[in-house]
Amino acid sequence: MKKIRIVAPLSSLSERTRLYKLALFLYDTLGCKNISHIGWERIEGERDEKRFDFEIDKKIILKGGGYGTRKVKWMYFMWLIKTFFYCFKFGKNDIVWALGFESAFPAMLVSKIRGFKVVFDDADRFSMIFKFPFIIDKTIKFFEKYTSRNVAYHVVPGTERYNFKSKKFYVLKNTPSESQIEKAKQISKKLEKPASFVININGWLGAGRGMQEALMLIKSLEKEDLKIILIGKLDCKAAEELSEHKNVIYKGKLSNAETLANYFLSDLVLTFYDPKLEINQYAESNKWGDAIKTGIGIIVNKEVKPAKFIEENNLGVIVPYNDIDELVSEVQKLLINGTKLSELKSNAKQYSYIMPYYDDQLKKLFKKVNNEETQ
Repeated sequence: MKKIRIVAPLSSLSERTRLYKLALFLYDTLGCKNISHIGWERIEGERDEKRFDFEIDKKIILKGGGYGTRKVKWMYFMWLIKTFFYCFKFGKNDIVWALGFESAFPAMLVSKIRGFKVVFDDADRFSMIFKFPFIIDKTIKFFEKYTSRNVAYHVVPGTERYNFKSKKFYVLKNTPSESQIEKAKQISKKLEKPASFVININGWLGAGRGMQEALMLIKSLEKEDLKIILIGKLDCKAAEELSEHKNVIYKGKLSNAETLANYFLSDLVLTFYDPKLEINQYAESNKWGDAIKTGIGIIVNKEVKPAKFIEENNLGVIVPYNDIDELVSEVQKLLINGTKLSELKSNAKQYSYIMPYYDDQLKKLFKKVNNEETQ
């Protein structure tokens, strides 16, 4: 098995669901024992991989900056430079899984010299996340297109966010791994549903992810037999206040399987993305796949363009981001009308049959990467 180099500007793979699932697949399914992570330790001590029962060869090439600061935006350029030089250590037969343009662009340039294959994992389009001066923004977008067309595969959750075409696009939908779903089922048997109606909110609990709306929702319906299960890192004042509400059960940060187990106790999962940030208008949440594979409904704001399939297949509730009155009204309808909720769950179950697991999608991709399948 070829050596897998995961280049990602993160402290640890296990704290990013997408890469956690990738590492598990590489080790458990492909039998790859040579997995390395070239990373960026944002906060001291975060580099430790706490959720794997196998070793990840770790090399931190950048430290500091934290999250969401003004400084961190410009540190991405330092990451890009350091990644460029580090990639010269890779061998011709290595497979480099590069997370984001900031990793894939320098890796792609070096691959022209060293000959290794680059898989550009574009979970979030870099030019849509940050606002840069016009000339810098235009330059980044040019090189995003160039990188896409000059890697082995450009892995994307969907193509709607791109205003160019590339033969290297490979759609990898954000769905859970089958092994994690099976673990979650076993964990869920030991848990109890805390109310007759439960809304699940998990992941990054920060500003722009519906925390204020969720807080207003639970306050409006606090007399109902309704609970919110809250999982993840509290990263804004509204999230902290939400976690302290009497009808909210905050469980902290959990493993992927533990998080999925709580879907089996839930009726809906909240997936709100503030449309003021351009990338949020093209969000393709892994929570959608998690909800569908566990048979529950979805709440999403209508400004999210890829969520069209949720409305078309009646898989959830679609409301405007800032319209708390409509959000409360739609949830109340489900509280009153159990048939409507059952219909959403039934539709999720049916849709799950045509939605592949993450590991099944990865199997097909790596057959292509390893030239085991005619392209």
